[in-house]
Parts: sequence; structure tokens; C-alpha cells
Amino acid sequence: MRDRLKQLPPVALVILGTILAIVLLAVFKPSAPTRDVSERHDRVRFILADPGAHSPQIQLFGRVQSPRAASLTAVVTANVATIPVRAGSKVSAGQLLIQLDDTEAALARDRARATRDEAAAQLQTTRLRYQSDKKNLALEKKLAQLSEDNLQRLQSLRGKQLVSQTQLDQAEEAKARAELSLGQRQLSVSDFKNELARMEARLASAEAQLQQAELDLTRTRVEAPFDGTVTQIPVAPGERVRPGDPLLSLFADAELEVRAQIPERYLAAVRDGLDQGELAASTDLEGRTLALNLKRLAGEASDARGGIDGLIEFVDGVPAAALGRPLTITLTLPARDNLIAVPATALHGLNRLYLIDDDNRLQRTAADIVGEAMTQTQSQLLLQVPDLQGGERIMTTQLPQAIVGLPVDPQPVPGSNADTDKADVKDAPATPAINSKKEGDQGE
Repeated sequence: MRDRLKQLPPVALVILGTILAIVLLAVFKPSAPTRDVSERHDRVRFILADPGAHSPQIQLFGRVQSPRAASLTAVVTANVATIPVRAGSKVSAGQLLIQLDDTEAALARDRARATRDEAAAQLQTTRLRYQSDKKNLALEKKLAQLSEDNLQRLQSLRGKQLVSQTQLDQAEEAKARAELSLGQRQLSVSDFKNELARMEARLASAEAQLQQAELDLTRTRVEAPFDGTVTQIPVAPGERVRPGDPLLSLFADAELEVRAQIPERYLAAVRDGLDQGELAASTDLEGRTLALNLKRLAGEASDARGGIDGLIEFVDGVPAAALGRPLTITLTLPARDNLIAVPATALHGLNRLYLIDDDNRLQRTAADIVGEAMTQTQSQLLLQVPDLQGGERIMTTQLPQAIVGLPVDPQPVPGSNADTDKADVKDAPATPAINSKKEGDQGE
């Protein structure tokens, strides 16, 4: 072995010696002194569970709308003459909004009136002709009979060779003409009802055209259909408009309401409340708190929305609010029993509360958000927690590392029911450990 070591190069010997020294130091190094590490206790705040009856409140975001909003369009082809109103103007029903040039409409009315008068004259002529034809029909019959008698006499004389053939032919021709005239007169009399119907229909058509022309003439004056506020005027004087072109938009400001979406999770409670009557609500507008009432739900769910719109009316008169203005609304739902009011910081995630047991360790329980309890000074969440009976300590501090079994140093929230009942905290019922062994190693 000694010979082999001598045969190694100096660098290899140095490396080998270094490795051997490191191994000996690791084996024979002295052990470090140990000391007990005390378990860390985070200081947290808590309140006592106090289930009771509460009226949940929810916040909705809506917009002011009007159930009576109109967009007025042109009915006739004409030039815009005058526009006596502006966007934002208050108007009354029947007030002139836009005056169109009525020259063309007046000419169309005059033409329709002339056509009506001509049709009426033709109808009167038809009636007079009928009276004349009835009188002439009797004469035509008499002439036809005379022609027939004359022909029979000439035929009798012709057999006796007392008249020429020419006279006989002339009599036959006269008889044929008399019968032809009689037939035409008879047809004219018989066709009177049809001719009368045609003339009356033509007169009725002319009357309708005249009424349409008069209506078009009145439509050159665009008036407000109701009391309201003008929102938009897309035309200007001198502009030529055609039927269907937009002229003016307005809404009835005396019938404003608010449309707000109600989330899906609150719909059941809202429907129950509407079955009992209207639901109270409120909103702040220009420094004033206005009372509202939820009257009804929309009959149609909008696409790409997670709820149904509610239609909310103002209680004490309609304020001066612009159409489409956004509002934040506080809606009060019907009262429910066994609800617990907690600060928002007490809720971990969307459905978890942490309780503090007798050993000052955290235990977890499930909770459902029902709404909020809002006052002028604070806002609390209203939760439904089936596992709580009352008196349990609920942690109100947000701990990112909160897990089941975590030791804490609990302190009551100043001014809360836990702070006023310090003497009774020791008597609070113990909070059972909820799956502590299974979930103790899982962070929340």
C-alpha cells in the first residue's frame, strides 16, 4: 500500500488527504446545544356568535330608465323648417318640436282634393244618366214596336204587289236599328248598379287619398306625444328628410324607474318578498337619500347575465335624474331567522369561518352569505351558519396562514358582544374540533 501511495502524483495525494480530513471532521465534530422552541401564537380578534332575525340588505348597481321613451321619425319627404327646442329641453304634450316645410304636402293635398271632386262629379253624372236612360227606354221600346208594325204592313202589301222591294228593305233596316238602340238602352239601364258601384269606389279612393294628403300635411308639424325631456336632435334646419329618418328622441321624465340586475343567489328571496308586497330600497343621489320600491322583475333575462333585472320605482316623486344615469341601490330583503352578523374580515374565502375552541385553537365551519346589514357607520355580512348555536368565538382577523388546529392568542373586538361579555367568555360552549386530524396540515 505504501508503495502504491508513493506512486501517486502529488496532486492526487493532496486531494485524497483533503477528503479524509473532511470525513474525520464530520464524524468527530461536537454536537450543537439544543433548546426548546415555544409554539407561536398569533394574536387575533373575535366576537361571539349571536344568531337572530335580520333583514338582509344587498347592493345593486342600476341605471335610470323610462318605460316611455320615444324616437320620432319623419313620415313625409320634406325640408326641416324650424326646430324650436334643444336637447335637454322640457316639453309638454302637444308642444311643437320640429316644423317641416309643408309646401309639398299642401300641393299633394290640393291634387287629392281635385281628384275627389272629379270622382264626385262623375258619380253624379252616372246617376243622372240612369234617370235619362230609364225615360228613354220606354221611347226606345215604342219605336221598336212601331218599326215592327210598319214592317208587317209592308210585308202584307208586298204580297199584293202594292209596295216595292226597296220600301220593304228600308222597313226591315229601320226595325233592326230600333232593336239595336233598344238593346243598348236596356244594357245601360241594367248596368247602372255596376257603374254606380265603380263610381262610388272611385270616389271613396279619392276621399282616402285626400285624407292621407291632409294627414301628411299635419305630420309636417312634429309635436311632443307626452310630457318629457328631449335627449337628442340629429337633424338641423334646411336638412331634407325622408320617411323613416330620425328627427328627435325624448323620454317621459315623470315615469322614471331604475333597472338593476339581481344576482342569481338572491332571486329566491326577492321573489318571496315580492309575493308579500313591495321590497324597500334606497339610493343616494346628489347628496340626498331617496326611498325606492322594487315593484317587479323583468319578464326576460338578458343574454350573458347571471341574474334577472329588477324594476325599481321612486317613492316620493321622480327626481331630476338624467336618463341612463348609474345608481348604487341598497335593497332590503325579507327578515330571516338564525342569521349571524360578522365583519367582512371574519369570512375566509367565500364560505368559511374560523372558530376558536377552548384550547385557543382554530376550527373551521361552513357559512353561506345571505346579505349585508348596513348602517351609517358600518357594514356587516349576514351569514347562515347551521353549525352554530350561539356563544361560539368567531375569529374576525384575516390570517392568510389560517389552518385547522392553529394556536392563537384571542382578544375580543372592542365594543363587540365579546368585549361586553368578558366575564362570560369562559362559560362559552366549547367549539368541537372539525376534522382537525384530517385538515390540520392543510393551509387555507
